Amino acid sequence: MSTARWPVLRRALRQPGAAAAAALLGAIVLLALLGPWLSPYAPDTVDFAGAWASPPGAAGNHWFGTDSLGRDLFVRTLAGGRVSLLVGLMATLVAVVIGVAWGAVAGYFGGRLDDWMMRAVDVLYALPFLFLVVLLAALFGQSLAMLFVAIGAIHWLDMARIVRGQTLGLRRRPFVDAARLAGLPPARIVRRHVVPHLWGVVAVYAALTVPHAILAESFLSFLGLGVPEPSVSWGGLVSDGAADLEAAPWALLFPAAFLAATLLCLNTLAEALRSALDPRSGAAP
Repeated sequence: MSTARWPVLRRALRQPGAAAAAALLGAIVLLALLGPWLSPYAPDTVDFAGAWASPPGAAGNHWFGTDSLGRDLFVRTLAGGRVSLLVGLMATLVAVVIGVAWGAVAGYFGGRLDDWMMRAVDVLYALPFLFLVVLLAALFGQSLAMLFVAIGAIHWLDMARIVRGQTLGLRRRPFVDAARLAGLPPARIVRRHVVPHLWGVVAVYAALTVPHAILAESFLSFLGLGVPEPSVSWGGLVSDGAADLEAAPWALLFPAAFLAATLLCLNTLAEALRSALDPRSGAAP
């Protein structure tokens, strides 16, 4: 990436809606990190003294109300945000590490190795996502680590294809030829001369992967395949709220609103970053 990092960020924040999305996302993250400390309740604490499925209000310090089991929705929503954001970030990290390594090696060496590596990607593309999650859950049990691997194992495939396509062009550049003539080993050429020129496109698609990973985790939690109890995520809260929609609609409204706002902010910032890296075409270089 030839453009300096900070000017790129400044250009991204000048895109329509990007500054507002960054401010709102920052507020959501800060609230998720600090908000549970503002309430006397834990996410799994049942308030036996108050009314169950009570509406939002200051009574009993239940600002978002309680669910059908009498648990505080304010704390559960923000604690669920911690888990959903963590899953999104860690799954994206898994996707970036595996995808960049796989795509850079396949694109640089080319030939038969490239064919075999990309056929493996095609085979993994053909596996149903839910089948992979159920298989991993059966082998390793439901856990956050399993979610990181399962969601990252799907999203690294797109990253590998993107990185491979960029590497195919980079390996013909003069600075790569100069490194070969200097006698540098292929592994060092890939690590020191190819991968650093991929960070622009990797940053864009990593930013796009985070909301996709959060949405995937929410979908799995909605189906009961996500975060195990007593942990909670936005997807699990949406599932619980949908079951109690008639008795306590606020149990669905608050986690769904936080989830939708976070996804909207992340997608807006990712598109702004894409446009900032290539203002002429609005795409990453």
